[in-house]
Amino acid sequence: MIDNLKAFAAVVDTKSLTKAASRLYLTQSAISRRIQQLEETVGGALLDRNQRPPSPTALGRRVYEQSLPILRAVADLISLTRQDAAPTGTLRFGMSQAIGDVIMADAVEHLAGEFPTLDVRVRAGWGDGLAAQVGAGDLDAAIIMLPAGTRPEAPLIGRNIATVDVAIVQSRSRRLVRQAVRLADLAKQDWILNPIGCGYRAGLESAMGERGGSVRVAIDTYGTEVQLRMIASGLGLGLVPRSVLQASASRDEIAIVDATGFAMQLDIWLIHLKEFGNLKRAIEALAATVAEGFAHYDAAVQRRRKSLRGSGRGSAAARRRVARRRASALPRAYAE
Repeated sequence: MIDNLKAFAAVVDTKSLTKAASRLYLTQSAISRRIQQLEETVGGALLDRNQRPPSPTALGRRVYEQSLPILRAVADLISLTRQDAAPTGTLRFGMSQAIGDVIMADAVEHLAGEFPTLDVRVRAGWGDGLAAQVGAGDLDAAIIMLPAGTRPEAPLIGRNIATVDVAIVQSRSRRLVRQAVRLADLAKQDWILNPIGCGYRAGLESAMGERGGSVRVAIDTYGTEVQLRMIASGLGLGLVPRSVLQASASRDEIAIVDATGFAMQLDIWLIHLKEFGNLKRAIEALAATVAEGFAHYDAAVQRRRKSLRGSGRGSAAARRRVARRRASALPRAYAE
C-alpha cells in the first residue's frame, strides 16, 4: 500500500510516468502496475488516462491529498533509525547533579541553538536513579559520574567522556584544618555533603570506614553552589571536583585541604540502552559540550596550580609570611 501511494504521488508531482519512474528508480510498467493496484484497493480510477500527461481524477486528487501526510509520517518513521538524519522529535536526557551545576545551562543552550526543532527535555538527579531511568526507557541517555575504573552495569552501554579529581575543601578565611592531616583525623569535623545517593559522598564514607572513622554530616543538602557558600562561611568541610570548584563563583573563598592518603577520581560517562537513531547527532553534541566544558575548567585548574607554585603562594610558609607582612602594615590599634 505504501509503495503504491508513493508511485501515485510521484506521478501527480512530476506529471509524468517517465519522471515518476526515474524518481523511484523503477520502470514505467512497475509504476503503472502499482497505480492499478491502488485503484483496485480504493475502488475507482485515480488517473484520467485520456489526457496527456495523465492527470488525477476528482477521487485521485482526494487520495493524493490524504496520502501526503501518510508518506511524510512514514519518511519520519524511517528516519528515526538513521543515525545520519537530522534530529527530530523529543530528546530526553538526564544529567548528574554535580555535572549539571557546571555545564547544564551551556549544554541545553547549545542544543537549542544547533537543533532548534528538537524538543529537549532535561532531568537532573543522582547517577543510580538516572541509570535506572535509562534502563527502563524513560530517558534516551544520561551523563553520570562513576568511580574511576568502573563501568555502567549491563544492559547499559556507553563511553567515558571525562575524568575529574575530587578534593576536600574548607573555608579559606575560617580554616578548620591548619596543616596537612590524615583522612582519619577529619572524621570528627563537621561536613557539608550531598544526601545519600551521591557518588563522591559514598566514596568518602568508604574511605573513612577503611580507617575506622565515620563521616559526621552537619548539613545534608543539594546543590554545589549552596554547599560551597556554606563551606566558605566556615560551617564545615566538603567534597567537590576540582573542575567544578574552578567554575564556582565561590572559588576564591575556598581552600583545598591537604589530606594524606586521600585520592578520589570520578569518570564522567555517557550512558544509553540502545542505538540513538536520528538523535545521535544531538546526543553526541551534548557529550562534546560536557567534555569540552570540563576540559576547559581542568586546564584552568592546572594554570592556577602553576601560578601558585611560581609565586610561592602555594606553600604554608609563604602564606604565613604574607600574613605577617599584612599584619605589620596595619595601624597598631588594628594589629593588636
